[in-house]
Amino acid sequence: MLDDKEIKERIFDKAEQMFLQFGYAKVTMEEIASGLGISKKTLYKFFTSKENIVRELTKNRICHNEEQIDQIWAEKDLDFVGKLKKMLDFLGKESFKVKGPLFDDLHKNMPDLWNEIHDYNRMRGLQKARDLFEMGVSNGVFRNDIVKDIIILMFMNSVQGIINPDTLSQLPYSSNQAFESIFKVLFEGIFTEEGRAKYISYKNDDNEIKE
Repeated sequence: MLDDKEIKERIFDKAEQMFLQFGYAKVTMEEIASGLGISKKTLYKFFTSKENIVRELTKNRICHNEEQIDQIWAEKDLDFVGKLKKMLDFLGKESFKVKGPLFDDLHKNMPDLWNEIHDYNRMRGLQKARDLFEMGVSNGVFRNDIVKDIIILMFMNSVQGIINPDTLSQLPYSSNQAFESIFKVLFEGIFTEEGRAKYISYKNDDNEIKE
């Protein structure tokens, strides 16, 4: 017998799967209940509407991503560049989800939620980027002869300007590819020679594993 927490998690998993595949607008509460093998009455016991589900789902996804990034930076067996590479890989995979029916729908049909996500990511992203840059400089990985705040704003504006449904729909690239290009231009430009060599070695190791 599942408890309430487990039922809510199942609802989140199924709803996210269906929203990502078909879009927010095309999925009904009845279809979510049917996909889970539960009654609509049970579904409405936990969520009053589809909008309620997607808002909580978005909040949970943001918290999950932050927890994953915190765990990466807490790993003791990786140096700064290894953690940076692992974090960028994680963010690249997460950004892949931006190009799809769900985010198109949220952008067009729920602009208030979309703007909340955008504003929150920008606020948290700016702080995270400042911390990241300062750690990189103190570790001798990033150059210390460039203006930190300008680099951070360039990074944030590049990410938010490119990785959104309107822009990506005009490009023959995935959000993951766009994300990697941004990092290649910005981060490789601020690496010290030692930092660049370490970062390239991690990338080469990844390529050898894939082959």
